[in-house]
Formats: sequence, C-alpha cells, structure tokens
Amino acid sequence: MKTVLGYLGSIILVMGLTLTIPAMVALIYKEYYEAFCFLQVAMLAIFIGFLVRLKFRPPAEITVIEAMVTSSLAWLIVSLIGALPYVLIAKMPFLDAYFEAMSGFTTTGMTLIENIPSLPHSLLLWRAFTQWVGGIGIILLFILFIPEGGLGVGILRLYRAEAREERLRYGVRGTVRRIWTIYLAYTFTCATLLWILGLNPFEALTHAFTCLPTGGFSTRDFSIGAYNNFYIEVVLIIFMILGATNFLTHVRVFFEGEFKAIFKDSEVKFMLILITISSIIISFELATYNHQGFLEALRTSIFQVTSILTTTGYTTVNILNFPPLTKAILTIFMVIGGGIGSTAGAIKIMRIIIFMKVLHYTLIKNILPPGTVKMLRIGRQVISEESVIRILGFFIAYFLLVGVLGSILTFYGFEPFKAFSAVLSAQATVGPCFMEISSSLPAPVKATLIFGMWAGRLEIIPVLILFMPNTWKEFLRLRRRKS
Repeated sequence: MKTVLGYLGSIILVMGLTLTIPAMVALIYKEYYEAFCFLQVAMLAIFIGFLVRLKFRPPAEITVIEAMVTSSLAWLIVSLIGALPYVLIAKMPFLDAYFEAMSGFTTTGMTLIENIPSLPHSLLLWRAFTQWVGGIGIILLFILFIPEGGLGVGILRLYRAEAREERLRYGVRGTVRRIWTIYLAYTFTCATLLWILGLNPFEALTHAFTCLPTGGFSTRDFSIGAYNNFYIEVVLIIFMILGATNFLTHVRVFFEGEFKAIFKDSEVKFMLILITISSIIISFELATYNHQGFLEALRTSIFQVTSILTTTGYTTVNILNFPPLTKAILTIFMVIGGGIGSTAGAIKIMRIIIFMKVLHYTLIKNILPPGTVKMLRIGRQVISEESVIRILGFFIAYFLLVGVLGSILTFYGFEPFKAFSAVLSAQATVGPCFMEISSSLPAPVKATLIFGMWAGRLEIIPVLILFMPNTWKEFLRLRRRKS
C-alpha cells in the first residue's frame, strides 16, 4: 500500500500545479477572489502531495495490482481536489461539486449547473480544463513529469492501468510525449479555427479544451445550439472524430508519415459508416416528425449522431424532444463509443468488431467439418483466445453494472428508459441523456451517476479489482514480503 500512496502523492502534487493555470486566468480577468481560491487549493494539494510523496517515496517497481488500485484511487482523489473550486467559488454543495468535477475529469459532460454563463471566467476555464486533462488521462499527465530513467517497468503498468491496451512502438515515454504533442497541436488548431469562425478567444479555447477530449462542456446553457453556426458545427464534428480516433493512428500519420493510416483504420471506417447511415435514417424521422426541411434535419442529425457516438455530448437542440426511433439509435450509440486508445468512452468500436467476429467465427465453426482449423482474425492480425475471453469478460461486467445502476435509479421513481439512458450515458461518459439532469436529483441518484462515470472512464475492471477481497489480501502478502 505504501507504493500506491507514494504514486498518489505524486499525482496530487501534479494536480496542484495544474490549479495554478486557472489562478493565472483569474488574475488576467481581475477575478482576485477566484484567484485566491484557486491558489489556496493549489497550495493545499502541492503541500499534501509533497508530504505524502516524501513519506512514501514511490519505488521504480510497481505490480499490476498496485497500478490498478493507484489508477482507480487517483481518479477519485483528483475529482475531490477538482471539486473544491466549485465549492469555494460557485458555493455549490459538496456532492454537486464532486459530481461536476467527476463529470469533467471523466469527460462525461453531465452538469448540475443551471446558469453556466454566470460563472467567472476562471471557473469556466477550470471546468473545460478538467476535461482536457481527463481526456488524455490523468496517468498520462503524471508520466510527463517522471524524469528520464525513473519508474522502469512500472511506467508500462501504470499506462495499462488507465484503460489502455494498444501496442507501443516507442516505449511508454516516447509514445506519451508523441500523443501529447499531437493533442496540443489539435487543440491549438481547433481553437484557432473556432476563433476565426466567430467565437471570442476565450470561448474558442474552452471549446477546444472540451471538443478534442470528447468531453462536451460548453460555456453556454444551450451548448453549441446557442451559436447556431453551421461552420462551427462542421469544425467541431471534424475534431470530435479526430478525438474519437486511436491516438496511435495519429502518431503513425504525423511521426511515421503513414498519411493514409487514418483512412485505413477499421474503427474510423466503421465510425464513418455508422454516422452516415444513421444520420440519413434520423433525418427522415426528424423531417417527418418535426415538419422541417430535410437539409435542416440532416444538419441536426449529423451533429447529434457524431456527438453521441464519439461520446462528446455537445447538443444543438433539446434531445429530450427527439422522436422514438432517434432516441433508440442514439441510446445504442451511447454503448458503442469511439476507438480504442482515443479520448472517447463506452465499449469502443474495436471490441464491437471483435464481438461480431467471434459471433461469425462461432457460426462458421458449426458449419465446417470437425477438426477444421480456422483462426480468428481482424485483417492480418490473429486474435488470441486470451483477448477474446478478456473482451467477453468486459462485456459481461459492463452490462451487469448498467443493470445494477439502472435499477437503483428506477427504485427512486424514474421511468426505466430514462433511468437506463442516464446510466448508459454516465458509464459511457457521453453526458446528454433522456432524463432531466439537475441539482434537484436525490443524493443517492447523483452518487450512482458519479460511480457510473468513474467506473466507465476506467473501463470497469480496475474499479472492480479495487473492491475485491483478494486485492487486499494480495496487498498484505506484498507487505509481508517487502518487510
């Protein structure tokens, strides 16, 4: 457990440093009280993080189970720190503030704030910045601060513990630095384009902070619909898709010169096919149901389908008013999500593809003569039995948790469809759902959705490991061995 505490201390220290950014923004906008509040929280986090790190200096080695527990607890603690500015500045009740911070760091985008434009600039920036940090990952931010030669093999285990399974070509440090370089470049490009298209510099930056990480927080109560600007919507659609694409594919494009890699990516192709087909279907229903022109309905459907599928959660209209088929399609897309290794949430497209391949493989095996050898492949890559078992286990855990959390919401009187859409949205880190989300929700419902966001962002398994008795028995065994 000392190892876990040592790494948590380092993460708290890093988060304290990030809190100085909104403090500087507060000074720029002459929000002196807000600057004082941010600096208070920053100094507190830096002090606690430094003390914990000093007492429990993290070793270079960390076991898989320690990495999983560190990752799980880090997101809880970081959200706790991130909630304090909401309490001090916006005077929010602690549970509401924690809900907002967890929604930010997990890039969910659900909000309990009813008058967003009334918030000071510094808090609006912090709100967006939490999504920007959370999108790429708290552990990946921490890895940036690790000196060369530190951590050894433990760095890979921490990387894997934050719901990352992709193979690495440049080692963990090299990969993380390349990812951050691309992430920064995309953020700057998105902000610049939004500024050119009419947003003021502050709103352009805050929306870039929430678009690329597929987060969805906006500075307006009516989200992107408040601007009613077709060109802004097009830019956001492009960067939502880029954010929902495996960042190792972006690395191949920019660092290896494989410019066609993004178009050869099976997840990107699958995503574009889903967006195209579903947008056309939804357009016809919206045009018929709302008695509006087809092109207007198509504009609405493309944006909302992209926003939900990439788990960003921006809206241009009130989705509560959508007709039944549209609601059903968007609810299914809350489950699918974007690509592996992207900033998107939910199950991820590659797992859906593998699941379909397994189903097809099972059918074919029953048709072929006994003893016939047929490998399970995606393209040229053979899918191992271990990978299939791990993915099927994830599917089971994912939907079991949806069932449990959805049942809790129905117990509090919400209609089943609304309740389960809220849970699916929280667990997939989408944001919008077909249930009214507000500060008037019962405290247990808020806590349930917080748990769903946390578990969904970490892709369930590290969270379940945290609650297993065997985990703590293993910690006792490790402690005895080290002593």
